Amino acid sequence: MAFCTPTTALPGLRAAARTGPVATTPRAPLPAGVAVAPGAATRMMAKAAPEASAASSSSSSSSASSSSPRKASSKGGGETKLAPPPSTFFQAVTQAAVAATSAFAAGDKVVEVEFPPLPTDMLESSAVSAYDVSDANFKLAIDFARIFAVEQGKRAVIVFPDAVEKDRAVEQNGESEEPLPGVRLGVLKDTVRGSIFDRIWTSPEVDVAVRPDDDIFVIVGASAQELPDVERLVEAAAGRPVVLFNLKLDAARGDLGLPAFPRKRMHFEFLSTVRPVYYLRTRSYSRSVPRPPYLVNYSGALYRVYPGAYQVLLDTSEGNYRRVAVLPERPALGQVRDTLTAALSLDGPGGNENQDAVADFLRKGYKSKTWWEEDRTKQQSNTWRE
Repeated sequence: MAFCTPTTALPGLRAAARTGPVATTPRAPLPAGVAVAPGAATRMMAKAAPEASAASSSSSSSSASSSSPRKASSKGGGETKLAPPPSTFFQAVTQAAVAATSAFAAGDKVVEVEFPPLPTDMLESSAVSAYDVSDANFKLAIDFARIFAVEQGKRAVIVFPDAVEKDRAVEQNGESEEPLPGVRLGVLKDTVRGSIFDRIWTSPEVDVAVRPDDDIFVIVGASAQELPDVERLVEAAAGRPVVLFNLKLDAARGDLGLPAFPRKRMHFEFLSTVRPVYYLRTRSYSRSVPRPPYLVNYSGALYRVYPGAYQVLLDTSEGNYRRVAVLPERPALGQVRDTLTAALSLDGPGGNENQDAVADFLRKGYKSKTWWEEDRTKQQSNTWRE
């Protein structure tokens, strides 16, 4: 099993966030013939642009940002230096592991790690299947679990939603259920091995989800429909650390309450207690303007490394990101969009205020928050925002 290297480029982020003038480091192109293949680990990316340090000049933050663009208050009342966004998968996985370790030391038991598993171009390509994304997540999870197993001496479990997904990973891993010393592959719930005939004529072997010697669980590939099993595994872990690794919880929350999906209580009573320790979500938007080019496409990211604050980053389309806001609490996705739009100053001076207000209402609609972002009264905890 190969692991990600320091030159494995991370999707979407080419250099550290900047608060001052933007550097001109070019975007690293993908090499020809790049494809996701079993055993290729995370070397399906291009070489990253040289890592740049965060600028020390003052930020051109929106009014929602904190007074200091470089530091944020930590739990202990001190100040935590903001982490620059990663330029490689190696940096992302390492940052995520360090952030999770810090959260576990502070008393958290269930944490969220979220970042794109493939370059944006590949994620948007019709040639990339769900299996490609799943394989990339599995290999990243291996690299993540390796830090806890090899460097911290813990017994890590990479947990799949069912035996089918696990068997597929075992097949890719050379028929081994232990890709590394101290790392094993598991499932969300106890599973009986063998066919139905094996169960009739023999005493079947049971694949136990939670074993006494397990120290940390890294859950991958679980969908909204499997969230009840995730919740039960957390209960069975009995206080041992659990990492929800690239489960796209925001998308899963959107399915809650629909027919054949878990009820909304899943967020209010469980997901609201999960702390996002490493969060990198890229978004693209379009906005019409009353002058050429009439339609502006722009993108950015919401980025957080525990225990630091949330950063709103604007893609300059020059291979860099510019930090435009620092927020102490996880903002609604609509607020991220508004912050990025304000940073672009698309309206310009001399506009009609009333017309701008009407156009803004037509663009945003009546509500700009989802039900889980809006409702603070039913949630059991505010941890998912902190």
